[in-house]
This record gives sequence, structure tokens and C-alpha cells, in this order.
Amino acid sequence: MKLWSLRRLAGLSFFLLFMCQQSGSAAPLSDKLTEKSFVTSDRVRLTYVTGGSGDIDLVFIPGWLMPAQIFQPQLEYFSKNYRVHSLNPRSQGTSDIYRGPRLAELRARDIREFIAHLKSKRFVLLGWSLGVMESLDYLTRYGQGGLMALVLIDNSIGEGDPPKARRNARAKMPEAQFTKYIKEFARAIFKSTPDADFIEVVEKSGLRLAKNPSDAFDVLTKPYDRQYYRDAVYATNRPVWYAITPRYIEQSQLFLNKHPMGQTKIYSEAGHALFVDEADEFNRDLEVFLLTSEEAEKISED
Repeated sequence: MKLWSLRRLAGLSFFLLFMCQQSGSAAPLSDKLTEKSFVTSDRVRLTYVTGGSGDIDLVFIPGWLMPAQIFQPQLEYFSKNYRVHSLNPRSQGTSDIYRGPRLAELRARDIREFIAHLKSKRFVLLGWSLGVMESLDYLTRYGQGGLMALVLIDNSIGEGDPPKARRNARAKMPEAQFTKYIKEFARAIFKSTPDADFIEVVEKSGLRLAKNPSDAFDVLTKPYDRQYYRDAVYATNRPVWYAITPRYIEQSQLFLNKHPMGQTKIYSEAGHALFVDEADEFNRDLEVFLLTSEEAEKISED
């Protein structure tokens, strides 16, 4: 190959590498989806992945340190019939890093402002892991206006016996230990490992606070007891779907006995990110839940 061709190739490679680094994402979105942003009332820029069309918005809230793209299998699938939106919470994905006070309160308020930014009139709120707690916090603070249904994915809802208290020194991790922890965590949430690009996006999001691990673990700190979340579940007079792995079977049974519009599904062969491990099955189940919720809404209106 001629020298000038090698130089042009090297220049093109550098340009592509630069663009990938600037985008902050290792796995490109399909042409069905795009990344957008809005600015919160306290001037924090939050990004989100969005797409689709329809009369109902599906609003996804990811778990601890996870990016919006964790829900890509659902965003792709449901964009055919719904408007789909997955939030990058503060310090996650490509959103601004936040190290200030009142974090739990602000993250709940972010959901409210996100929904307002979308101009959503009818929406389904879907929270996974920490997103379960934050979705329930949002509903407690701001009510159910516009909510058509609620989906809670693989976290405690405050039912049953509380887990045993244990000391936790994770917040004091040095950067190298935290980095190792996140890389392991990014794989442990899946039963079967997704492709490398997908894992890279998850890792990148998880490592944004690597230089300040205490800030990362502050995200997990919630100033409420378990009853706060349990009360929020039963105050919700909308269809609620509790999608779980086997560790939450006891809570799901109590939930079914108590919530008149409650449904549950146990994914016994999936990891914590069950909607990725069992994406096809989860999407079909969610589709049925959404259709039955729409029917329930029509009946209540009649």
C-alpha cells in the first residue's frame, strides 16, 4: 500500500476513534432510537434514549449506575407501538455527574421532570432494581396522575421479613478495587453474558464515579424504611406487574394476596437483568400486561 494511503487510513482511524470517545457509547443505537437531553430545575443535564410512536409512553428507569441502553431490547421491540424512553439518571450513562446533597429526593424529582419534559399524558412507569425504589418514591411524592400501569423489576418492595443487617465497607473502596468490583458487577447481573459492546456500555456507565466510590454508593442510600416502599405499592390503584427472579418469591406471593390489580412473573433461569437474559419472553409478557392494562383502563372509564 502506498505511504499516502496508509496515512489517510491512519487519519480516518483516529477520526473514528475520536468520534466514538466523544459519543460516550460503545454500542451505537439503531435508527429507531436516538439520544436526547433536557435540563432539570437545578440545572443538571440528563440524557435519555427515545423513539417510537403511539398514544402511550413507556418510561424506563434503570438500576444503580446503569445506563439507559440497558433496556435496549425493550426499546427496540416496543418502539413499534409505543413511545419509548429510557432515562440516564444523574451520574449514569451520559448524564451530568452530580455530587450534591438531597440525592434521593432529587432523583425522584428527576423522574417527575422527565415525564413533564416528554409531555406525557398516559404513561407506564417501569423501574428495575434501584429504579423500583425510585419509581415508588416518585409516586409517593407526586401521585399517579397520567399513570396507566406500573412495572417493578427484580427488587424488594418492602414485603416479608427484612434481610439481616450487615456491615458494608464498600464506600471506602479505593479506585482500583471499585473498578474491579464494577467490572465484575457488570457481568454478574446477567445469567449469560451479552456481547462485548453491550458490556462495554454497562461498564462505562458504572465506572463514571470510579475516582469517588463513596459518591457511587451514596446513590444507594435512601432515607426511608422498608414500609415506605410497601405503602407506595399498595397505594397504587393501577395495574402493577412484579417481574422477578426467585429470590423475591415470598414478596411476590404476599403482593399477589394484597394488591387487587397485581400480577407477577418469576424468571427462574435469568439473572438480575432478567429483561436482557430472557428478552423475548419478557417482551411478550410485558406486551400482554400492557394490553390488559389498556383494557382495564377502558373498563374503568366506562
